[in-house]
Amino acid sequence: MAEFGGRIEDARLLAGRGRFVADDLPEGCLHAVFLRADRASARLASLDAGPARAMPGVALVLTAADFEAAGVPGFPAEAMPMEDSSEAVAPAMPLLAGGAVRHLGEPLAMVVAASRAAALDAAEALDVALEEARFAGSLAFRQVLGDRAAAEAALAASAHVARARIEVPRLSAAPLETRGALAVPDAAGGLLLRSSTQNPFAVRRGLAELFGWPESGIRVQAGDVGGSFGQKGFLSREEAVLAFAARRLGRPVAWSATRSETFAADHQARGVAGRIALGLDRAGRFTAVLGEFEVDVGAYPGRGATGILNNAAGITGVYAIAQAAAVVSGHYSPLPPLAPFRGNGRPEATLAIEQAIDRAARALGADPVELRRRNLVPASAMPYRTALGFDLDCGAFARVFDAALQGAGPEARAARRRRASARGRLYGFGFAACVESAGGPVRRPRPDRARITVPAEGPIRLSAGALSAGQGHETGMVRLASRALGLPEDRFAYVNGDTGALSEGRGMGGSSGLAVAGPALAAALERLLGEGKARAAARFGGAVTAVRYAEGVFAEAGTNRSATLAELAGAEGWAVEAEFRPEAAVFPNGAHLCELEIDPETGAVTLLRYRGAEDIGRVLNPDLAAGQLHGGIAMGLSEALGEALVHDAEGQLLSGSLMDYALPRADGLPAFELATVEVPTARNPLGVKGVGEAGTVGALAAAMSAIGDALAGAGVAAFQMPATPGRVWQVLEVARRGGAG
Repeated sequence: MAEFGGRIEDARLLAGRGRFVADDLPEGCLHAVFLRADRASARLASLDAGPARAMPGVALVLTAADFEAAGVPGFPAEAMPMEDSSEAVAPAMPLLAGGAVRHLGEPLAMVVAASRAAALDAAEALDVALEEARFAGSLAFRQVLGDRAAAEAALAASAHVARARIEVPRLSAAPLETRGALAVPDAAGGLLLRSSTQNPFAVRRGLAELFGWPESGIRVQAGDVGGSFGQKGFLSREEAVLAFAARRLGRPVAWSATRSETFAADHQARGVAGRIALGLDRAGRFTAVLGEFEVDVGAYPGRGATGILNNAAGITGVYAIAQAAAVVSGHYSPLPPLAPFRGNGRPEATLAIEQAIDRAARALGADPVELRRRNLVPASAMPYRTALGFDLDCGAFARVFDAALQGAGPEARAARRRRASARGRLYGFGFAACVESAGGPVRRPRPDRARITVPAEGPIRLSAGALSAGQGHETGMVRLASRALGLPEDRFAYVNGDTGALSEGRGMGGSSGLAVAGPALAAALERLLGEGKARAAARFGGAVTAVRYAEGVFAEAGTNRSATLAELAGAEGWAVEAEFRPEAAVFPNGAHLCELEIDPETGAVTLLRYRGAEDIGRVLNPDLAAGQLHGGIAMGLSEALGEALVHDAEGQLLSGSLMDYALPRADGLPAFELATVEVPTARNPLGVKGVGEAGTVGALAAAMSAIGDALAGAGVAAFQMPATPGRVWQVLEVARRGGAG
């Protein structure tokens, strides 16, 4: 990818001029801390807040009793889908636990004081009695996708059936900026909430619904957000309690989570186990696929627990498979709830089908790349509807394969394997293809909006419903406007995540930035130019058809009459807003290869080479696309190699710090080789397909493919992530002793 230029926001962020939640707290701001449950399943026998309320500097202590007295029951119970089309009602999540404690870190009380230190002291003075209680696990949801009977019949008739199992542990989003918020009430009964959120519109809507407050009196601002990945896309308990406290006190109240809170109490991710069966005929053509997945939904299921359910159609991958079905079940556990996480079900579905193909290739003695290539949906078949309902409008999967495989032919791989063996190392080659939905959801894509404000003086303000938590939307949206209006980039100012700047927005998620918000901004730009020509014609007293626009100036053909954008805006200013509503989701797709070595004496995995090729549609900003792929690939590799939230049998967290939770380091990753294959979609006017999740979807499967290949050479038949040195060494030791891997 060629360099395009620096990101606009980087000059501010790298110089320390970012504006995050903890920056610029108002004078006299109070500080909140939460008392949290220190066990996973219990009953709150008593909570005496009297001693804490008497502590110096304490302004307020809130417990479940306060919300009960105010008539606020907590978040409403969500109905979850069952296979008989009925709905199972999930347990409602209280703002603060007042009876049953359902997971470690569940908030029991909030203390507000003049300083954080005073609030912490008062929290220690809370007299809490918890009694042990057994958690009653049960089925949360279950749904069957596709024709299971037809898939089973096709598998039974297949010449070969390859089976694989996946276990994707629970993960932490671990954002650089932990969750936090500042609630500022006003004298008229309104509220400003500054929050580290990826969806301020959802937070505003959630507060209004929860407390019965008018949306018009709530303004939510995100400002700069230091990472989210799906975890911050909804109203949290802490944000709601903070807002309630600020309104009750009539004073600003701020809260920021500690890193320990992040690991123990935040919504978590993944937690999926699955089995998949892939049928093949005698020619090595795929005949059918059947996946069965179980999700550990935690204590309170919600939309975050349905990632694999919503994206199970990905188990057919980029392959022509006539019959497919998936069974997805969710079960309660005494763990925190799940939130969406980068890919949200897409990496799990891709991992499942790609692991099955690797197993088939080893069983049949086939080249894993050529077996995949033989079964690709050809470009000539587009548009193509998959067996589980993905409507692929375009794609050139074979071209993407070729772009990814440069320098990794069979001879090159064999030579690298020989060299590794000579040094006592196990060489692994992994390859994975992927396709994911973006700009959806698939069944009913959500719209997005954009607003352009032209003042009489100063920069033109751009506001989009998409939110940037590091992706570079400020740069992408400003470039889009700069090209359309023929103005330099410094003539624009970007407003990130402010409900006061735009009527509605979908926030961040589903790789929808340029795929949905981008077309909305393009429509607003077109509307601006149309209205500008009409304003100019009225000003000139001529015809609209005679007005031309170039570089910020409207001019009447054949005359010397002209007016700038600012002049047409006048003293009152000028704003236009537009919406883009996708008719269907789009489908980015890619192919990724990973080469690595394993030291059998220590179990250490060394990444040697990584190459990824992606069709993300038209590439408007190569530098932003490369950045998203870099981050996504690093995240997928990290999940494969080390990340896992580990709890003991009592639900206590064993990986609750950055000393125990293995985030990626730059010195453990190779330089990524990236390529794009542009196959523009006609489903939006920009031709883009989305890139935010693509790297993670492909990387997890490619890394596990390479690990499986290396271990298979040492007699290990199957291995489940994460591939930490200790886990890898253990399975190799079992294999050396003649046991099952």
